[in-house]
Amino acid sequence: MDKIKKCRVYLVGAGPGCSKLISIKGVEILRQADCVLYDKLIGKDLLDYVSADAEVIYVGKDKAKQESINELLIRAANNHKIIVRLKGGDPMIFGRATEEIRTLIENGIDFEIIPGITAITAAAACSAVTLTDRNTASSLSIVTGQNAQGQTTRIDYAGLVRVKGTIVFYMTVGNMRQICQKLMKGGLDAETPAIVVANASLPNQRIIIGSISNIADKCKQANLQPPAVMIIGKKCVSLLQGKPLFGKKIVMTRDAEGNAEFACKLAPRGAEAIDMHCFEIQEWTDKKEFRQAVEKIKNFDWVFFTSPNGVRIFFKGIKKLRKDVRVFGDTKIGCIGSETARAIEEYGINADFVPVHYTSADLMNEFVKKYRPRGKKILLLRSALAEKMEIKGAKTENVSMYTAVKTSGGISNLDEEIDWITFASSFAVKCFFEKFDLRLIENVKIASIGPVTTESLRKLGIEPTVEAKEHTIDGLVEAMEKYGNHE
Repeated sequence: MDKIKKCRVYLVGAGPGCSKLISIKGVEILRQADCVLYDKLIGKDLLDYVSADAEVIYVGKDKAKQESINELLIRAANNHKIIVRLKGGDPMIFGRATEEIRTLIENGIDFEIIPGITAITAAAACSAVTLTDRNTASSLSIVTGQNAQGQTTRIDYAGLVRVKGTIVFYMTVGNMRQICQKLMKGGLDAETPAIVVANASLPNQRIIIGSISNIADKCKQANLQPPAVMIIGKKCVSLLQGKPLFGKKIVMTRDAEGNAEFACKLAPRGAEAIDMHCFEIQEWTDKKEFRQAVEKIKNFDWVFFTSPNGVRIFFKGIKKLRKDVRVFGDTKIGCIGSETARAIEEYGINADFVPVHYTSADLMNEFVKKYRPRGKKILLLRSALAEKMEIKGAKTENVSMYTAVKTSGGISNLDEEIDWITFASSFAVKCFFEKFDLRLIENVKIASIGPVTTESLRKLGIEPTVEAKEHTIDGLVEAMEKYGNHE
């Protein structure tokens, strides 16, 4: 017991799923923890904050009973000083915190609760729905659709209706129809707006809009899967409606990580992002060529990064070599594209040169014109799929840090209601159309990130609906929005 009293258990709200939505204090405690017990519905990137020496235990609720989790907490308190119980959303909102806190108190274990962003607030924010309004919705009722045994809860539906505020239901996918029927029976108008948000804040977020009379049918038709939150009320109207991409189904064909980043740009516009990654990135930073390049990088006058992927892979690679930004010395840094420049800014570095236009040819022409690099030593860090680059008059060395390989894991059948298919590289075009017949996309709009990708599409007889003016994901989104504004 003496050992237990010296420890502390932190019940930390991990937020709704997106790893960036945890509190600063939550991150600080994670970094200090020597034991972490985490749930299924947390952003897995959060575990990157945890020390490599810490004990990390998965207690996903699919199989783990609450009693066994309580026992694990006691065991952890006997063996560690700082224990984090990492829970999805907020620990105090349908998070079974009461049962765990009771266990801690009964065993004399010190604890602290760190709040998190709830699924409710995330769903409201991601769908741009106002939960309260001083004129029409001065109250907010939060209800769970299931009790501890997974059964439908006993709720006074007529009482909820009489309050005349916004009603939010957790865990409703399995019994949504019954809930809506009981609300109507309790006196709620059948045309009362309802919005269901699944996987709020995540790349696979989905938003279904309707009324309590048809929302269950719409969710069934969309094959909506949990976790999801249903918001009901007079003011339950998405402020995203009217945006050009709202409700549009947009297929993304980058690698899985790239698609996740892309989806984060589509979500605030109310679009439904569909992950169909048809290739994956393989890092080559364990190869001799990369290690040698890192060792002599200070000897170059310039080093160029050609993509955000390349930036992340480089810094991940030098970290494995126990090195940091000091490897550059006085070497100047160039980037192809604003997204690549932004990626390197995350490591505290401002690019010395970014071409106005974002192709390799633009890089060479602008760079030569501005810096006249005759005799200069230049290192180009790139993908193995890209053509080798030579900068006129300079001593150029190309080093491949990664490659892309085809995969069928992320490709499913095309939904006949797809609105857009996006392509951010020629390799994505190649991989995608090795899987799908061209006839399947006859009525689907195509978005290309730039002229090189457009040329690859045209070789297949496909004329893109839009081509990004700025050859970035932001530019791709902007091109689709401009098209949508004129539809």
